[in-house]
Amino acid sequence: MRCKYVLMILGTVLAACAPVSSQPTVTFPVPTVSSPTLLPSPLISPVGSSAQGSGACLPPDIELSSVVSAQAMGGSKVSKVTVQQRLDEIGARCQNGKLVDSAGKEIRFYPLKGCWGNPPDNYQDILQQQQVELDKLRAQYTVIEMTCNPSGLPMQ
Repeated sequence: MRCKYVLMILGTVLAACAPVSSQPTVTFPVPTVSSPTLLPSPLISPVGSSAQGSGACLPPDIELSSVVSAQAMGGSKVSKVTVQQRLDEIGARCQNGKLVDSAGKEIRFYPLKGCWGNPPDNYQDILQQQQVELDKLRAQYTVIEMTCNPSGLPMQ
C-alpha cells in the first residue's frame, strides 16, 4: 500500500494511506503510532513555527513586526528591535494558548506612554502611574515594553 496523503504536524510525519491508482507516487516511511498521546502537543510550539502560524499567541494588536524599541543612530539611521527579535531573545513559545518565555512565565506587552513633543500638565502623574502598573505586571509576568515612538526619531 502506498500513501496518497501525507500530513505533517509539528515536524512529525503522519500519513493517511489508501490504495493508489496506477499513477506514479512517492512512498514515505510512516512511523507507527500506537496512541494519540505519543504525538507532540499542538499546544506547545515556538512562536514563529509554521505549525501554529507566526505569532499565534500574540494579542490582536501586536504583530511580530511591531517595533519594541527604536533608537536613532545618527543621521537618518535608526536601530529597531521587533517583537519577533525580542521573543527570540527570551525563548518565547505558545503554551496552552498563552505566550510564555523560556522559563514558562507568561509574557505581557505594555505600550509605554511619554512620547510627547510638548508634555501635558500631568505628565509626571502619568509616568508615575505607568511605573506602578509596570512594577505590578513584572511581579507576575515577563513584560515587553512597547515603545511609544516606533520611528526612533526625536519627537517634535
